[in-house]
Amino acid sequence: MLVWTLATGLLVLVGVRALGAERGTALALGIGALPLTLLPAYALLVLAAAWRRWLLAAVSAALVGAHLLVVAPALGATPVPAGARAAPSLRVVVANLYVLNPDPAAAGRALRDLEPDVVVVPELDARGLRGLERSGLLQDLPHVVAELGTRQETVGLLSRLPLADRATRSSGGRELPRATVDVGGTPVRLLAAHPLPPVSVLEVLWRRSLSDLAREARATDVPVVVLGDFNADRDHAPFRRLLDTGLRDAHDERGRGLARTWPRAAPLLHLDHVLVRDGEGGRLVVRDVREVVLPGSDHRTVVADLAVLPED
Repeated sequence: MLVWTLATGLLVLVGVRALGAERGTALALGIGALPLTLLPAYALLVLAAAWRRWLLAAVSAALVGAHLLVVAPALGATPVPAGARAAPSLRVVVANLYVLNPDPAAAGRALRDLEPDVVVVPELDARGLRGLERSGLLQDLPHVVAELGTRQETVGLLSRLPLADRATRSSGGRELPRATVDVGGTPVRLLAAHPLPPVSVLEVLWRRSLSDLAREARATDVPVVVLGDFNADRDHAPFRRLLDTGLRDAHDERGRGLARTWPRAAPLLHLDHVLVRDGEGGRLVVRDVREVVLPGSDHRTVVADLAVLPED
């Protein structure tokens, strides 16, 4: 009975994923962790074969097949073109500061050590911004877009490079910074992301924010980088629709799509992403991507090294 209960629960998750019908906190978490959630299917298959329970074996084999289909897109790295190593580069960092961070200045010092060109900081408040300033990070990244105002929390965009076309877009209950940087003569559009989590009544805002991002990315002609804490992974239907605009996940590009970023101590979900897409004037190449620990944060920080290849 227990094995059938487990198998049935896994079948429900596979069906929800296939239909894009994740609704509510429990299903959103289960779908987000699907590469891990489906791992018991392998044990079920072994047990079913050992017990000669052929119906259970068939169901378990189908679940194993579903797991392989889920993880396959995350495993194949895209070759890095030979010219990318010498091309103009852009190091971008997604660093969820965490509003309860006990020492934002320590986080800022860790970010300085990464030598970034651009940092997107979800969960930034006035106290956090003061801590980043004390750390000296804003000396390295003097160009800042952060709509704090009277809000408890916002998203910050910090850059070493001058920012053009600076703007803040309101979407799904968040104020999200946008700007354009010049990388070796090629304009690159930066879109910061931080949808509210898909819990309870916030789910509709989560979907709206991801849908807004998809429309904005589709309407951007130049090379674009969409980065931040998306509170979503590729197994969530709204995130897949975002990727359908032609955006590519930096982790997938380097064959590291199974990386997890939250919670920091024992990551189960991949919430923090750097997404790229080519555009008029240039091609974006992901040379490297990795996760690092940021002091005081509940997320792992994502560091992506990009190259910009001009159009031939």
